[in-house]
Amino acid sequence: MVSSVVLADDTLEHCFFFRKALKEVAPFIQYTEVYDGEKLINLLEGYLPDLLFLELSMPCKNGMQCIREIRENRSYDLMPIIVFSINSKSNTIKNAYALGADLYIVKPGEYSVLASCLEKVLSMDWTNRKNVTKQIGADNKYQPFNYTTH
Repeated sequence: MVSSVVLADDTLEHCFFFRKALKEVAPFIQYTEVYDGEKLINLLEGYLPDLLFLELSMPCKNGMQCIREIRENRSYDLMPIIVFSINSKSNTIKNAYALGADLYIVKPGEYSVLASCLEKVLSMDWTNRKNVTKQIGADNKYQPFNYTTH
């Protein structure tokens, strides 16, 4: 069961809608947001959330740098990293998974779809983060999470 979520995203409008949708679908989840990669890494030194949602395009340290740094630290091995980005390029998605992302979500453009997506992600069994990744992989060509069919 997910009880805490961190969102790392520098776009305040995206943070607002994420926070609003999360509160709607899971009002009791502890929520924290940071606006750049450096602040994320600093936060994680003293706090380990159940799920990390991570935008790739951020100042100070981008999302790819954060994934690399987090996965190099064994104390974060159990923490799922969910890329939550507007970037839908297949090479970027593949690279994020190769670095250690567990799920890649292309940000939905509609609020109701965002709420539905978050509800689906929160209902997944995150006790073994690698199982989630395996479930969405197809022939070693990783795709973004299709929240309309799962």
